[in-house]
Amino acid sequence: MSRTSRLVPRTPLRQRLLCGMLAVAFVTAGCSASSSGDAEPPTYETGDGVKARVLPQLAATGEDVEAADDAAWVVDATVAGAEEGTTVRLVAKEEDGWSDVDEQETDAEGHVSLTSRVSGDLHVVVGDGDDAVGAEVSTDEAPEPTFTDDFDEDTVDGVGASWHTRDQGYIDIRTCSRADGSAAEVTDGVLRLSVLEDPERTDDECQLPGRRKKYAYRLNGHVGTEGVMSFTYGYAAARIRTQSARGQHAAFWMQTVGGQKSGGAKKGGAEIDVIEYFGDDHPEGGLTSFTYFLDKSGKKQTVGGWLPDVEQYGDDWAEEYHVFSVEWTPDEYVFRIDGQVTQRLEGETSGQPEFLILSLLSSDYELPRFDGELPQHMDVDWARVWETGPR
Repeated sequence: MSRTSRLVPRTPLRQRLLCGMLAVAFVTAGCSASSSGDAEPPTYETGDGVKARVLPQLAATGEDVEAADDAAWVVDATVAGAEEGTTVRLVAKEEDGWSDVDEQETDAEGHVSLTSRVSGDLHVVVGDGDDAVGAEVSTDEAPEPTFTDDFDEDTVDGVGASWHTRDQGYIDIRTCSRADGSAAEVTDGVLRLSVLEDPERTDDECQLPGRRKKYAYRLNGHVGTEGVMSFTYGYAAARIRTQSARGQHAAFWMQTVGGQKSGGAKKGGAEIDVIEYFGDDHPEGGLTSFTYFLDKSGKKQTVGGWLPDVEQYGDDWAEEYHVFSVEWTPDEYVFRIDGQVTQRLEGETSGQPEFLILSLLSSDYELPRFDGELPQHMDVDWARVWETGPR
């Protein structure tokens, strides 16, 4: 089952939001209400009405390269009985005291995602004064990373490299393009994956069946950690700046070690497409998150799809970096962009080790939509994994 959680326009906070809603005894936390630079943490009542947990550092929007360790933690919170659009604040202790570091609104189910680049104790607060309720969490509760590549060194295709080119010829759905190591380059802390003209076939052109137009043969950046790093259950994230043109798609995805097998996702593994971007001005918005697996009869099953209303997460994919991530448990995949939930796929998931893949691929079905010039580029600032096991 798939469900997309979305933030919605803010509506005024109702007075006495949770009055009569909580069925447990409240205790008081803190000493005073929070505003910028307060000496003490905020005062609110705690109970089952506000539940929160700290996720890894999954948010980091911006134009500049930065370390994975500098990304923002994500706090996933739920406010029981809250109206859609209820304001929720995240309070942290900065150098000048306790202050709000983020403010978001709940969705129709009372969920909200908040971010903080400040580590330590954090307070999730709903309401003000005597009506305030909340919960305390700490970044110390977040999983520890088990794999990180900041691309400060060349870690592609060399001795001891983490990433290797997934060599594929002019075959299958890419008869006009193939993977090649020359289309993957690490410089200045960035892995650049490209779609380039094939220098060995400049005097030749590719013609698709049933099409009159011809296209230059292309080389694609396509690397993975197969044989080096894989994991089962946890979080995977990459900070990416996509290509702009249609005719190719930037992707961060995972594939089953040894290839998928029939029998369902748990037994046979799955392809987990954390994100694919099909270019600016795409009629469907350009972003997809999918998973594919083989059922008991060996038939391919697809779950997921285009992300609706993508402008709420950003519209600058080729200009700024965004963190695309998946939370993978035995029961669901939760896809996020900079910590905001974009799609939740519930049900049996892959129960097999999966390895990471980063690629900028030009498939035959995309070429008729090509609206740019070669080369096209996808930049990856960092990639990271937090293994959790079957929580």
